[in-house]
Amino acid sequence: MTTILNRRSLLQGAAMTAGAAALIRGSFAPTIARAQGALPAGTVHSFATGGVTFHTYVSPAEAVNVTAHVIELGDQILLVDATFMPPTAAEVAQLIAATGKPVHTAYVSHEHPDHWGGVSTFEGVEFVTLPEIREGLRAEATSGEQPEPTSLLNGSDLTLGMAEIGGVAVEFRSYDNTEAPKAIVAVLPEQRVAVVQDLVYNGVYFAPGVDRQNWISTLEGLRDDPAFDTLLVGHGLPTTRGELDVAISYLKTLDAAWDAAAKPDEVVGAMKAAYPGYGGEFLLGLTEAYWDK
Repeated sequence: MTTILNRRSLLQGAAMTAGAAALIRGSFAPTIARAQGALPAGTVHSFATGGVTFHTYVSPAEAVNVTAHVIELGDQILLVDATFMPPTAAEVAQLIAATGKPVHTAYVSHEHPDHWGGVSTFEGVEFVTLPEIREGLRAEATSGEQPEPTSLLNGSDLTLGMAEIGGVAVEFRSYDNTEAPKAIVAVLPEQRVAVVQDLVYNGVYFAPGVDRQNWISTLEGLRDDPAFDTLLVGHGLPTTRGELDVAISYLKTLDAAWDAAAKPDEVVGAMKAAYPGYGGEFLLGLTEAYWDK
């Protein structure tokens, strides 16, 4: 079943949500970022390949393990997303400062506030995005609920296609009507890494999405794309391209549960039973906001 929504308020109050423990699995050795405020510290997961160093910041479970990626391209930084809240964004800013390198490009991957809510924390950094994404988030970004992301609202547009940052090739792509109305993906072909953000979640319940059938088709296309082996995702740890199959299976399971359910709680129960080890129950709780029966 496909659910289509024009707007919704994703992740309002996520800081108060009790999530699962922070995800520490796979071969990436975590380091603890400095805790700030009332939130626990996030974790940083780093690896290097093809002359590029990748740092994935994973927010604590209370902030649904949302990520930001600090990618060292030569003497420049590519920053992907800003996390949800000032404390987590401040930890990402500290990570950037520790590299000693300036931010060349910072972009917001899609319109959901868990990815742009921390923009105002990054002093002197302009966040670019696509015009459709900027307009999709503008009403919520100016509602007074969160610090206004001025540098994003007044920022430039990201140019899609091939670019070179710090001597490294980066391809910027966009995909429509998946988890969000429009999403940016960055592929580093020489390093065989794709920054897919919320096209794939790793060990965290998915938001129900804009058009799940199209989302599945998009993931199937990425599964057949030979340009990358490693995925940097929007919630959870970096992973392998095999996670595309996991995501496709998850979305098919969600569709089947949706079709069989008479009310949202039944979908929630079915997904918890199917994926008992996942975190981010707040995101699963968004089922009611998407319910259209």
